[in-house]
Amino acid sequence: MDYIKREIPVCEVCQKPASQTCGGCKLVYYCSRAHQKLGWKEGHKSKCCGYKIQYSEELGRHMVATRDIQQGEIILREKPAAIGPKISCKPHCLSCGLKLEPIQKDDELDFYKCSSCNWPMCGVDCEKAEVHREECKIMTKRNYKCKIKYESSDKQEAAYCIIAPMRVLLMKQTNPRQFESIMSLESHLEDRINTPLYLVLKANLVTFIIQVLGLSFDEETILKVSSIFDTNSFDVRSPDGSKRLRAIYVTASMMNHNCRPNTRHIYLGDDNTLTLIATVPILKGEMITATYTQSLYGTLDRRKLLKTHKCFNCECDRCKDPTEFGTYLGNIYCSVCNSASLESSSEKRGMLVSTNPLDETAPWHCEKCGYYIQSRQMFWGNNALKQELNTLNKSGPRCFEEFIDKYKATLHPTNHLAIQAKLALVQIYGNYEGYTLADLPDHLIKRKIDLCHDLLDVADKLEPGWSRFRGTILLELQSAMTMQTKREFEDDIITKSAAQDQLMESMVLLQEAANILRIEPHMKTVLETKVQELSNLLDNTNL
Repeated sequence: MDYIKREIPVCEVCQKPASQTCGGCKLVYYCSRAHQKLGWKEGHKSKCCGYKIQYSEELGRHMVATRDIQQGEIILREKPAAIGPKISCKPHCLSCGLKLEPIQKDDELDFYKCSSCNWPMCGVDCEKAEVHREECKIMTKRNYKCKIKYESSDKQEAAYCIIAPMRVLLMKQTNPRQFESIMSLESHLEDRINTPLYLVLKANLVTFIIQVLGLSFDEETILKVSSIFDTNSFDVRSPDGSKRLRAIYVTASMMNHNCRPNTRHIYLGDDNTLTLIATVPILKGEMITATYTQSLYGTLDRRKLLKTHKCFNCECDRCKDPTEFGTYLGNIYCSVCNSASLESSSEKRGMLVSTNPLDETAPWHCEKCGYYIQSRQMFWGNNALKQELNTLNKSGPRCFEEFIDKYKATLHPTNHLAIQAKLALVQIYGNYEGYTLADLPDHLIKRKIDLCHDLLDVADKLEPGWSRFRGTILLELQSAMTMQTKREFEDDIITKSAAQDQLMESMVLLQEAANILRIEPHMKTVLETKVQELSNLLDNTNL
């Protein structure tokens, strides 16, 4: 969006001197509110934004703020340019993306099927939806019938690998401009072409497009589309887990990755509109960034995932820091000097850190005694504990508490494995059957509060500002604090005045959580209910 900078601002509509700027982009001026509305209707609406796309040799295309952006501000709303199922998944509806449940058909369980192409669908309405129209038309024309049948609720279907690439390829005729915008995105096909996955795609996807559908595309173009999806797609999930798709958002894909991003994004509406939100204030000229990975992974895991799935080596400030901003998320205690440290709680324990976090083969050394180990030992130990954590019984807190206690001499309290166990405990305490807040004894209420504070300390360093992680932990914390206050007042441990003060602290936390999460799907009613309940407690003289 290139506007001419004038020494004396003039109205974008009538060219007369003006002092009123557009509230969105701050780049154009108007002489009156009437002309601002007129300019909006005449085309500024499509151009108004707080960012621009820049290019550099070092960074490629990236998104930069064109003005100061406030915390919590919506930066971008974008509908998907292409959307479809993941490469391998449980049966989902090709139109709405919902995970399908079988129905009784001819004395057996099976899915509703499209009457033309036989793909599993939700029903007649989804069968006729626009997103399915072109693919259904060509498959029907070529007499192709999908052979997916219900076998079990856990069956993953590899046949879905053809859907998303096919939809993009069909755009060459139905929406050539959209096709070209998608094809202009980075693919990294040269890095993927000989991987096991792409050898399978050569046999399955390419064969289906060329031989089954008879489309006139060469192998390289077909695989490039698949690789564009792998490089640029966003993982679209519904809050209840009933929908999980991948989608390309052309503008949003221009954002560079950062392991401590300044935005978060959510998906709104039936059309899965990506809504990009600033989690911290972003100054004019700063890069607007997103994370392509999990913030609670340690550096070894994050960089490996980014290299494998996104084909680049991350060199952000967090990845360069062997302590990950003091969280020691990927570090462990030194086994040599740790025993001596345990004898004195006041003595700082030695911590193993990488001598070069950007080189996965670099040795690790103790910050305190200088003891060295090879990187492969860190990989082995990390993977072994990850496997153990992943196999724990998740129906209750016992296994997670035992995991934390078992490895307290090895794992720093904010090591990523300990943090994941603590996050699981926060979700169990107060929410699971038998462990609701009303069920929990006082010591477990306090345990939940302490765990929430541990997680918030990590959030402040790794996902600062209005991240969803912070918002959800604040909700859990205020609920536990409210219950603790009620019990302490009822047991005459604190006075009414002290209880009111503590409830006000809970209200402050709840209001911050509401500011963060109010735009999230399905959260508005939950937040309003919680605020009302806490307000009633504050107004109730008997609590």
